[in-house]
Amino acid sequence: MPVKVITTELGHSLPPEQPHNITFHIPGWETAKALRRGDPNLLSKLSSIYPRFGPWCEVRQLSTALHKALSLPETYGLIIFVHPDSFTTAQRYSSDGKWRKPEHLVPPSDLWFRVVEIPISSEDKVRLYITAFPQKHGPGVVGTWQNYGCGISSRLAAACLAHLDSLAILPFTATGADDVSLPNIPEPTYLPLTEAHTGLKSRIVELAQRSPLDKEKANLLSPENVFLYPTGMAAVWRLHNALITLRPEGEIVVLGSVFHNSYHLFEESPNGMKHFGSCDAKSNLFDELEKYLEGEKQKGGRPAYCFAEFPSNPILVSVDLVRLRKLADKYDFPIIIDDTIGSFANIDVLPVADVIVTSITKSLSGYANCMGGSLLLPPSTPLSPSLSPLLTTTFRNEYFHPDASLLLSNSQSYLARSATLNSNALSLATYLNSEAQDPSSPVKAVFYPPFLDTKPNYDAVMRAPTPEFPNPGYGCLLAVDFESLDLAKTFYDSLSVYQGPHLGAHLTLAFPFNDAIWGVEPEAAEYLKTFGANPEQVRVSVGLESEEELIDTFKYAMEKAKGEKKRLTSQN
Repeated sequence: MPVKVITTELGHSLPPEQPHNITFHIPGWETAKALRRGDPNLLSKLSSIYPRFGPWCEVRQLSTALHKALSLPETYGLIIFVHPDSFTTAQRYSSDGKWRKPEHLVPPSDLWFRVVEIPISSEDKVRLYITAFPQKHGPGVVGTWQNYGCGISSRLAAACLAHLDSLAILPFTATGADDVSLPNIPEPTYLPLTEAHTGLKSRIVELAQRSPLDKEKANLLSPENVFLYPTGMAAVWRLHNALITLRPEGEIVVLGSVFHNSYHLFEESPNGMKHFGSCDAKSNLFDELEKYLEGEKQKGGRPAYCFAEFPSNPILVSVDLVRLRKLADKYDFPIIIDDTIGSFANIDVLPVADVIVTSITKSLSGYANCMGGSLLLPPSTPLSPSLSPLLTTTFRNEYFHPDASLLLSNSQSYLARSATLNSNALSLATYLNSEAQDPSSPVKAVFYPPFLDTKPNYDAVMRAPTPEFPNPGYGCLLAVDFESLDLAKTFYDSLSVYQGPHLGAHLTLAFPFNDAIWGVEPEAAEYLKTFGANPEQVRVSVGLESEEELIDTFKYAMEKAKGEKKRLTSQN
């Protein structure tokens, strides 16, 4: 069939375009790199953006209104939260000379804190905690929005904008030089917990209990074991804070390729991280890991916790969780698994994980129109007696109920969508893997769980088929390695799918993840190459299109790349 042409304009979301969408189409390899550089010309064309990248649309409109109401200087920017610990977080982050560039460090007296209150309904008043900063030092503050994921949502911003005429500015001013710990600032309201939150927590438990590998553990789950957050990164951030409170003495052990915001969060933690990049079957991961753990034990130490994505983003390696569980029991450390890529439908990591974190923004939501993160703490884990009361007593709701309500509604089609995503991704990966066997093809390797040597590790936690979901699979995400950057660019620039970050959406998205995200950090990019996260790689999140349409679209781009390879070969 003829290849479908993408007619969506640069900077607009996947269709159907509507307020609060979280994707944006930015065609072209170099455009992706310009996004990571923060190119002003490109940013000016974006009508939609992934919300954690920065305040946008309704959030930006609210920021502009509050900037005026607070009479801030034109040279200042601001970010908005509902949790008051955003003040101390900004203090620490903006003054951290180890991790911030000198030009991004904010003098304490230039970091300003304000509090406002807006009644968004007759019952609910929302207090907003505003951090203002000189825009020239912006990256030294905005990282708290990007890496920790707790900024307000566009729906909350829209609700505030609708009642801006009732804005109250509280009589509180402080700077980065002041003590802005919780007892010294106006008491927060947070956000109300509603039936939508309860329903979404029940839905997550229902999915976690489907076809379990350990029925006894699964049957113990209840909605009280689920904690909801505004984003997946917020779930990781809040869990991280709780764990280093309980276990402050050790490094964080990180296995394999992980999402770049998670990576930066871990490396900047008080005791740092110990990263083991190579986790495939050919690596000496467990020999090296046990040697490290034994060394820590001899010194009287232990890790704070161990974190792994399953499978990893973007190279889809599946660490041996059964073997990892044995080491965790032997050396006394909790295992935190981010199961976003494998997803509830396909895998059950409950028997091996102490805590499961999920970006429910992705496949569970599935329509790229709302955000959310979850944390599942099984009562069966030895960690539960200490972690559960800490999470419960410190939890404050930051997740706006219209976002929770929409995500709950979206999740009703989750299993049906997951079946299509699994089937489409496997078909596409099979085609691309056949290309990798062809000497004339520019494809060097395909990264998808069944084509990697860690397939047995994935299969070990795959759910059994059920009448409701007869074909558990390997998820929607895959990556393709090319022989050179030029060939990868030729393929990508000829690929007629939506292009931009995000995964788990209803339509296929491609992105040069490694080169775009890590290319601005040369040392990190070189390190990632040592375990397979190469710059010549295209990440693909497969959508719900017909299989025939997908294969034909990718074949067209492949022919263009083959032609370029033939041309380059003839020149040599």
